[in-house]
Amino acid sequence: MKPLASIPRFLERERAAPVLIACAVAIALWYIFATFDVNFLLGTGPFWANPRGPWLMDPNDSIDSIDVLTTQVAYLAFLHAPWGLPLFFVPDLGAPGGSSVILVDAVPIVALFGKSLFWATGLAINPYGIWVAACFVLSALFATLLIMAVGQRSLVAAIGASLLAVSMPVLLYRFGHLSLLGQFVIIGALWLYARDARAGGFWPRLAWWAGWLCLAALLHGYLFAMVAALYAATWLRRIDAERPSVRAALGEPMLVAFCVALVLVVAGHFGKGTGASPSGVDYGYYSMNLLSPIWPQRSGLFPGFYALQTGPAGQYEGFNYLGSGVLALLVVSVALFGRSIPGALRRHLPLLVVLIYLALFAVSDAVFAGTHLLLYLPLPHPLAFVAGIFRSSGRMFWPCGYALALLGLAFVLNRLKKPGWKSAVVLGCCVLQLIDTNPLRARLTQLTQRAVPTLIDQVAWEGRMARAERVNVFPSFNCSSAIASIHGWIGDGSDSYIINLELQRAAMTARRPIDSVNNPRQREDCAAEAAAARQGPWDEHTLHVFLTGGQTDIPPGWRPPGLACAPFDRGFWCLGPSGKDG
Repeated sequence: MKPLASIPRFLERERAAPVLIACAVAIALWYIFATFDVNFLLGTGPFWANPRGPWLMDPNDSIDSIDVLTTQVAYLAFLHAPWGLPLFFVPDLGAPGGSSVILVDAVPIVALFGKSLFWATGLAINPYGIWVAACFVLSALFATLLIMAVGQRSLVAAIGASLLAVSMPVLLYRFGHLSLLGQFVIIGALWLYARDARAGGFWPRLAWWAGWLCLAALLHGYLFAMVAALYAATWLRRIDAERPSVRAALGEPMLVAFCVALVLVVAGHFGKGTGASPSGVDYGYYSMNLLSPIWPQRSGLFPGFYALQTGPAGQYEGFNYLGSGVLALLVVSVALFGRSIPGALRRHLPLLVVLIYLALFAVSDAVFAGTHLLLYLPLPHPLAFVAGIFRSSGRMFWPCGYALALLGLAFVLNRLKKPGWKSAVVLGCCVLQLIDTNPLRARLTQLTQRAVPTLIDQVAWEGRMARAERVNVFPSFNCSSAIASIHGWIGDGSDSYIINLELQRAAMTARRPIDSVNNPRQREDCAAEAAAARQGPWDEHTLHVFLTGGQTDIPPGWRPPGLACAPFDRGFWCLGPSGKDG
């Protein structure tokens, strides 16, 4: 039994920071290569030829996700756009007004890396496979740094933190939104909170938080809001502990806000290319179900409960299942150390208040448990409008989930004193978590190794566009009947929204401006667009693409007078004067 007894001692002995960091990186790399094909990670696999696939809404996964394809289009537009300010404005996507690729899900910091490499070397790469891998590695790394910051420096602590971080269901579920895979910024913000008292004074703390918030702003608006909330908790705890003067208390957040505002202005989060349509609608529809954190959705341990737990259909955005391993850790914490939990919470009251607020915001004003509406407290219109800026409110639970998982792990490691018990409980919970989340992990493997055929002949359309000066598509992306039906505007849908994106990708590859773009803050006057499509004027140097199907108001057999037109299986296109061979 002595060899067996030596294993816990080996795992539970304190280690140097480089050893624990190496352990975290090794675990993350093992998980990455067990999940993803090398070609996918290099950005060259079959998935990237047409990155479109089923979204995780039901067991059949029959709904097409266009998010990665949208990211690809935005990246191609940014890669070939001239440098200028705002930094992420591209004139050729959504021309003539252009668009900011920040709102077209380009993952700005990743797109900037790819464009900088292209500008310096002429090498055009697809950086998003590397980005996916980096998200898992950085999640494990910052989870380990967090667990070290709260005093746990053993191998079992690093193993537990890393495995829980890379197997969090909300991370695995979010593959389709590449920008929202950057959840390591949430874990990093929790780490900054934990180390704040030892950060080294005013300027180091300012630099860390300003830099971290700017990074979050260059990933996604939702991630920025979550990190900002955790910064607020850190600042409030510091005010409570240090009792500084008003000037000293307000100096840091004002400087942080200035740095962030400067980055937002330079990047182009506002103004040119961002659109003028307010986003303040539909708060409460994309919320979190009360059962979501504990109900075993997409579970490998309880396959009978596989379906998502939702009330409104939009609550797929509120998928926040914690996983059996995390839930088991929390049960152990409450069962064995319940009396000491209130004291720990009182020491971190600002963080607790912020996390409760985020959880309530995620649940929204329409409280569902399963399909049952338990409570509805409609917000006044101005509040509902402001809340609707983050209408996918269910996502706001993510900091709560990571805090429960990683701080719960730290609590158990700190309280379990008997040798061997730490290793047994932590590793046992990690095994539960890995088994429970395996369907989500396996789904990533399946999605990223499949080839999806395009709906258009990409090469033929690129050649066609190369003969034109610009491309106009009717209906535009935002006016396509499929998108309209998804949002409930009209009932007739088609796949014209996918065709739109494939045409956008062909135009960006051919380096031709196109008037269509998937920018959620840009709304078109669809009636005026339809009138212009029927009445002109039409330019013989513009490739006009008319998509049929759905409600396009194009009469059968109609063609723009004076242009040479040809049919294709989704509509017809026109280029050049009539009488010429198209």
